[in-house]
Amino acid sequence: MADFQLRGMPVWVYAKDVDTKSALTRARLIDGYVGETFSIDPESIPGYRFVSSEGTLTGTFDEQKMYTTTFYYQREDVAETEKLTHKYLHIFANIQPVVGVEDATETGQKLWAGSVVKVAQRMATRTGDFWYQLADSRWLKYDMQTMKLTDNDGQHQQPVAEWKRPTVWQPTPYSAHGKVDYIPGADVAVYSQPYGHEIGRIQHGVAVDITEQVVDPSGVTWYHVAQQGWLSNIYLSLN
Repeated sequence: MADFQLRGMPVWVYAKDVDTKSALTRARLIDGYVGETFSIDPESIPGYRFVSSEGTLTGTFDEQKMYTTTFYYQREDVAETEKLTHKYLHIFANIQPVVGVEDATETGQKLWAGSVVKVAQRMATRTGDFWYQLADSRWLKYDMQTMKLTDNDGQHQQPVAEWKRPTVWQPTPYSAHGKVDYIPGADVAVYSQPYGHEIGRIQHGVAVDITEQVVDPSGVTWYHVAQQGWLSNIYLSLN
């Protein structure tokens, strides 16, 4: 009688964007014979960095139990993400949401001027752009000319609270002089803290004094402009 080996239940491996939860690759199927061991490592995905895993990474194939593993990645140009509650965008002009930050495909109904939409998440890129995910999972790139973030849902006024962040980095003293380097004739937003809420604007070319700096975990440097607020280094030219 011929010998044969039974194949065990497979392991399904998924790769997802940690911020959008969308699949980044097709699911992998890892299989083997009953009694064999398995060990699963995350694959490299261009444009993304590995963040975390969920599920079974090591084990033994058997006839009954099927395992799943999910690897989460984040785009390399993402500097910070934050879950939002009780936050709304007031829309000033007709605007079309898109599928995602990296997928500009227009999707769903256009948002009309005067409408108010709930947002669930904010993403800041290393280039200084901000994106908001709507409650229905679509995305909008923030533009202060066409929208405004508030605590007001349009029906009930809520007290405005200081922006809450899961992580606050300790500034270090830093003394320097420079000027705002943005777009001639335009102004750029300054923030209450790195990735905080907008508290003002500074005109291109204005001379500034720097008093503190923060370097976030993704390598982006923020400077505290005296009497103004926080500004990313990409918008400053230091002497």
